[in-house]
Amino acid sequence: MLVANEGDVIDYYNQKIREMHQITYGGSIRSLKGTLVETLCEGMTRLAWRNIGGSPRRISIDRRKHYFYDGNGNRYGLSQDKQVYIDGEFVLSVECKAYAELAMYKRVIVDSNILLSRFPELNFCLFMLESMLGGDYAADPAHPKGSPAVHVINSLFEDVRIEVITMLDGERRVNEPIDKEKYYKQMRPERVRYAMGYFEGVLREYL
Repeated sequence: MLVANEGDVIDYYNQKIREMHQITYGGSIRSLKGTLVETLCEGMTRLAWRNIGGSPRRISIDRRKHYFYDGNGNRYGLSQDKQVYIDGEFVLSVECKAYAELAMYKRVIVDSNILLSRFPELNFCLFMLESMLGGDYAADPAHPKGSPAVHVINSLFEDVRIEVITMLDGERRVNEPIDKEKYYKQMRPERVRYAMGYFEGVLREYL
C-alpha cells in the first residue's frame, strides 16, 4: 500500500473491510485482518518518515529474527511484526494485532523485554485495530488512563515502555466481528492522526 496522506489510510481500511464482508470462511478472514493491520502499520510508518523529511532510502522495515543464547549454547529466535531500521539501526519494534487482550499483551511485553536486553534504546509499540485490554484504549486515542490490568503488568517490566495504538473505537465484541457488514466500524481521523504523531515523534530523533 502506497500511503500519500492520512486519508489513504482510512480509504484502504474501508476497501479491505468491505472485501471481507463478502467472505464467510473464518480462516481467510483471520489472515486478511492480519495482513490489513500489518499493511496499515508499515504504510503509516513510511508516511510518517516522509512527513518529517526522512529519505526513503534510509528506512527499512522487516521481521528478521534476532537470536538469543543462554550459557549452554541454546538458541532462541525472536522477531516482531514490523521492525523499523534507520540507516541499519533498529529503532522501533511494532507488534501488529487485529485485536489484543491481556494474554496477548503479556506475550508482547515479554518479547519486548528480551529484545530490550540486546537493543537498550529500542522503542516498542502495540498496533491494533480493536482493543480488549479494558480501560480507555477503545475510548480515547491517547488513552490517558490506560487499563488497571495493563498497569499491573507494566509494573513487573519497569524498563519496557510500550505505546498502545488502537485504530478503532469501542471494545471488541466477540459476537460482533467487524468483517460482518452490520458490525462495521468507522476509522476516525483522530485515531489516524494520533498514530501518525507517535510514529513521527519516535522517528524524528533519527533524522
